[in-house]
Amino acid sequence: MNDSARPARRLPVLRDFLATVWPAISATDTEVQRRKKIAVRSGQVAVMLMIAFGVTGGIAMDWPSLSRLRMAGMVLTGFVYVICFLHGLSGTVKWVLWEQPAGPLITWPPPVGRWQVLYFLIQFGLAALMCLLEGRQGNPALVWLVLLPPVAQSVFLLPRSGIILVSATSMMLLAGAGVWRDWGSVSRAALEFSYAVLFTIVFTALAVTSEKGRAEVERLAGELGDANRKLRAHAAQAQELAVTNERNRLAREIHDSLGHYLTVVNMQIEAARALRQCDPARMQEALAKAQAMTQQGLQDIRRSVATLRAPPLEEQPLTEILRRTVNENAAAGLTVEMQVLGEIRPLSPQVQWTLYRAGQEGLTNVRKHARTDRAQLVLDFAPAGTVRLIITDQGAGAPASPASPGGFGLPGLRERVQLLGGLVRVQTSPGNGYTLEIEVPG
Repeated sequence: MNDSARPARRLPVLRDFLATVWPAISATDTEVQRRKKIAVRSGQVAVMLMIAFGVTGGIAMDWPSLSRLRMAGMVLTGFVYVICFLHGLSGTVKWVLWEQPAGPLITWPPPVGRWQVLYFLIQFGLAALMCLLEGRQGNPALVWLVLLPPVAQSVFLLPRSGIILVSATSMMLLAGAGVWRDWGSVSRAALEFSYAVLFTIVFTALAVTSEKGRAEVERLAGELGDANRKLRAHAAQAQELAVTNERNRLAREIHDSLGHYLTVVNMQIEAARALRQCDPARMQEALAKAQAMTQQGLQDIRRSVATLRAPPLEEQPLTEILRRTVNENAAAGLTVEMQVLGEIRPLSPQVQWTLYRAGQEGLTNVRKHARTDRAQLVLDFAPAGTVRLIITDQGAGAPASPASPGGFGLPGLRERVQLLGGLVRVQTSPGNGYTLEIEVPG
C-alpha cells in the first residue's frame, strides 16, 4: 500500500518541477501570461546554459590535467546544481505567473525559515565542490558563473539583510578560490566580481519590483471589479426598490383620492335613488352633489398626476384644506367637528400632503364603517416639533386588528407617515368607537 502511494506523491512534485522549468502555454492564456511564461523559459534556459558553459569551459581549459573521474564529478555536480537551482525557483515562478482570476494573491517573499538557509548552503557547497574538482589551475570564469545565481535568488527569497549576507558569502568564496588557485591579483578579481554582484542585485531587484507592482495592480483591479459587481447589484436592488416604492405611492394616491370621492359619490347616488319617488327635489340636490364631487375628484386626480413627486396642494394652508374635506363629508351626511389647537405654523409640502390624505382616509373610514353620522377632527400644533391629527368617532368600533383584511387605506397611511419618520396609533374595540392618531415631525 505504501509502495503504491509513493508514485502518486512524487507525481505532483515532478509536475511542479517541470512547470517551473518549462511553463506550459495554453490557448486560454492571456497575452501577458504568455509573455511571462516565455520569459521564464528563456531565463531558465539561460541559467542552464551558463552553468553548462562554465563546466564545459573549465574542462576544456584543463583537459590535459583533469582525470575522467573529476570530469564526471564536475558534470554531475553541475547537473545537481542546476536541479537544485530550478527547484528553489518553483515558488518564485508561481508568484511571477500569478494572475487575479487564478486564485488568491500569493504572498512573496515567504517568511525566512530553515529551508532557505539550507538551500543557500547547498548551493554554495555545490559551487565550492565544482571549483575543487576543477583543480588549482581551473578557469576563474567558472567561479563567477556558479556564484552569481544564488545572489539573484536571494533577491527573490530573502529580505535586505539576507541579500547582503549571501552577497558577502559569494565574495568570500571568490576570494578563497583566488587564494587557493594563486591568482595574481585577488583584489582585482574581487573588485570585478563585486560589479557583477551589484549588477545582478540591481537587475533582479528591478524585476522583483516590477512583478510586485503588477501583482498589486492585478489585486486592485480584482477588488475594483468585485466592487463594481457589488455596485451594479446594489444599483439593481435600488432601482427595484424605487420601482416598488413608486408603485406603492401610486396605489396610495389612487386609494386616497379616487377612493374618497367615489365613496361620497356612491352615497349621494344611493340617497338619490331612495328619494326618487317621495322627494324629487332632494333627489336632484343629491345628484347635483354627486356631480360636484365627481368634478372635484377629477380635479384632484389631475392635480395628483401633475404634482405626483412634489404635491404643493396649491400652496393652501393645511387648515383650509382640512376644512374643505370636512365640508365635503358634511355634504355626504357626516357631521364633523373640527378643532385646531396650538399656534399654527407653516409645514413642508410633504407633511401637509400626508396630513391631508390622513384626514381624507380617516373620515372616509368613518362614513364607510363606523355606522354613525358624527365625528371629531383635531389638528394639534401644541407639541414642539411635531404635528398631530386625531380623528375620533363614537360608532361601532372595530376588532383589535389594525386593519381589515385586504384593505389598503390604513397600510398606505402608515407607509406615508413612516416615510416622514412619524407614528400611527389606533385605539378601537367593538362598540367603543374608533380613534386614529397621526403624529409627524413638523
